[in-house]
Amino acid sequence: MVIRESNSGKRGPARGGRGRYTAKKKVCRFCVDKVKEISYKDSLKIGRYITDRGKIEPRRRTGTCARHQRALAEAIKRARHIALLPFVAQHIQSSGGATPGGLMNRRPIRDIRKDTIEEIKQATPVAAEGEKTAETKEIEAELETVETKAKVVEVNEVKAEKEEAATEETEEKKEGK
Repeated sequence: MVIRESNSGKRGPARGGRGRYTAKKKVCRFCVDKVKEISYKDSLKIGRYITDRGKIEPRRRTGTCARHQRALAEAIKRARHIALLPFVAQHIQSSGGATPGGLMNRRPIRDIRKDTIEEIKQATPVAAEGEKTAETKEIEAELETVETKAKVVEVNEVKAEKEEAATEETEEKKEGK
């Protein structure tokens, strides 16, 4: 195949075949807009440079120049620190995947059973009718977290059992053939 160069400066095949793909050059939006400083306060603008998982987009994807990428990363980190932007996506937080102590604080499974929940309920001090002490509120909050963790553990155990059963079935099918 002969490659020719046309008057327009585009390279391509000499005949009607397919040529090489040339991507459009990405341009730094901050340089185009002549932005001197990227502010952490402009969460809408810097929020565009974060993935749906909460990660900072790389330069190769956004086309941001090195200088502005560094400033952008710093602004995003500052905005996260003062809670203008999330560290982690909402759906990851709600599933319990990203907690300060790691995945579900990794308590042993035996600790998060119904007997633990009953012990907490029995240990809750009884206050006057309609009143709740600070200690009662703390214990109730702990109870809620333990109950949700217990539910998550049970769901994970059921999923693991289903996966094991499915793998056993596929192995039996392979052996049967």
